[in-house]
Amino acid sequence: MRGAVLLGDRKVEIREFPDPEPGTNQVVVRMKASGLCGSELHALYQVESELRRGTRTWGYIGGHEPAGVVEKIGPGVEGLKEGDRVVIYHIQGCGYCKYCRSGWMLHCPNAKRSYGWDINGGHADFILVNKENCVPLPEELSFADGACCACCTGTAYQALRRIGVSGRDRFVAFGLGPVGLSGVMLAKAMGAEVIGVDPIAERRELAKRLGASIVLDPTQVDVVATVRELTDQEGAEAAADFSGNPQARNQALDCVRIWGRVAFVGEGNLTTINPSPQMLHKQLTVVGSWVFGLWELKELLDFLVRHKLHPDQMVTHRFPLEEISKAFQVFDEGRTGKVMIEWQ
Repeated sequence: MRGAVLLGDRKVEIREFPDPEPGTNQVVVRMKASGLCGSELHALYQVESELRRGTRTWGYIGGHEPAGVVEKIGPGVEGLKEGDRVVIYHIQGCGYCKYCRSGWMLHCPNAKRSYGWDINGGHADFILVNKENCVPLPEELSFADGACCACCTGTAYQALRRIGVSGRDRFVAFGLGPVGLSGVMLAKAMGAEVIGVDPIAERRELAKRLGASIVLDPTQVDVVATVRELTDQEGAEAAADFSGNPQARNQALDCVRIWGRVAFVGEGNLTTINPSPQMLHKQLTVVGSWVFGLWELKELLDFLVRHKLHPDQMVTHRFPLEEISKAFQVFDEGRTGKVMIEWQ
């Protein structure tokens, strides 16, 4: 089979690998859609390769947003059959600790590994996965929908659940990459009035199509003052920073009202805040939200079906596997929605 390895220095190489065979409690999935994620763009594609030599990520097939069809079943697998449509939860754990047993392999202290990072991932014709990582993909959803849910849309879903976004809220989304765009779409479906903030015009336009009532360019307007003006000077009820930008994090804190709720989702960058005026005196609820649990993936898929939502609306570019180098070049320009690798 073919598989794409991210080499750093903005290089991707397609190599040949042996077709995988499933062991006990494993399945082989024929890939149908594999999303490109900002985390692998920065950590595996853009980074200078010399910084990564000798690490366990070197040489694995990339891709941690996989969806496809079960091709082969290994011994001991129950509840799955060949031909089943699945989304793959991209994190493995030991299976025995309290986190794994509750669907939080993300926090496994013993044997956590991630597809596309330190196990071969989804940028390949086939992927070998543990049976418990396969979540049924409803017929109403496309494989690209499923691939989005495997990381970016799932990450946004957990953040909105953590701060209880509902129809009572004006919700401000800072950063309109694929995770932020997912947040816009989901918050709208949850009943909120959504304000999107991003300096990139193409992403602001996508946010409007996905449900944002208002979009703001932070290079052109005072975001906090504008949000207060739109909310009778009280501020929004909820906000989330999906960008990791220090200015956006501060604006998220400053644009919400007394008793407001804020989620920090975007990774990276040190940020200086002043807790007393920004958080304590406003009685804010501020949460850090990182990826999502296995059980939340199933809940999200059901939510999308009930609300007739399709995250693949934010896919702006689709490429076959043989053009993955071009796909990363386009994604690297920073003006896309979701970029997807797809198979016939």
